[in-house]
Amino acid sequence: MELGTRTDKTTIQRTLVEDVVSGFAILTADGQDSGIAGHLTARVEESEYLLSHRYGLAFSEVTEDAVCLTDFSLKEVKNGIVSPSLAFHVAMYRARPDIGAIVHSHPEKVIALSATGARFEPVFQSALMLWNDVNHYDSYDGIVEGEKEGENFAQTIGNAKILLLKNHGVIAVGKSVRHAVCASVVFHQNCRIQLDAMKTGKVSGFENEKLKADALRSAYEFLNRESVIEMRWRQLAKGARH
Repeated sequence: MELGTRTDKTTIQRTLVEDVVSGFAILTADGQDSGIAGHLTARVEESEYLLSHRYGLAFSEVTEDAVCLTDFSLKEVKNGIVSPSLAFHVAMYRARPDIGAIVHSHPEKVIALSATGARFEPVFQSALMLWNDVNHYDSYDGIVEGEKEGENFAQTIGNAKILLLKNHGVIAVGKSVRHAVCASVVFHQNCRIQLDAMKTGKVSGFENEKLKADALRSAYEFLNRESVIEMRWRQLAKGARH
């Protein structure tokens, strides 16, 4: 298993590599391409290895040949092969063994919502997949290049799926690439709708409808079913190919 180069397809499940490439394509189609910034990583099962993309490439440029394998020591950073910011991914993987993939991107509408100081509020039904699963990080720690920042992120995100970084962007996590990417896309869509709603005055979300908690919980559980995530992923992947 050679580090920092194209992954050995006989060692790494090909589907994981394919999911990483598809994930970058979906994020690009969703307007989350962050130029040379931003990342999508996938932990290789329960090991201390992860897949990422070659540093300096935009999301739209990632192909299978650009997917790299590195271990948690990130020795390849010194050679400029992977981003030094992956250190915060490593810290989060260590803190949350349930995480199988991490998305970090900088969509303009996400940053805009964070800059208003408003809290994320689900305002359309699909966003209930994130009900009580979004936390906010209101500090600015500078350019993120160390595990210390990752430890701070991990502590603040807790057991949630989304961490909104004020004036910065979003971190979305999930047990797989498909879960993390779907969460990031739905979060981004809700931010756009929420910002539009804010232009007209006070936002009225589901909590304001005095719904019973069991109705919200039922929607949350339905939207996070494996079958529903798979359907959403297939639609997003199909859309990204056109």
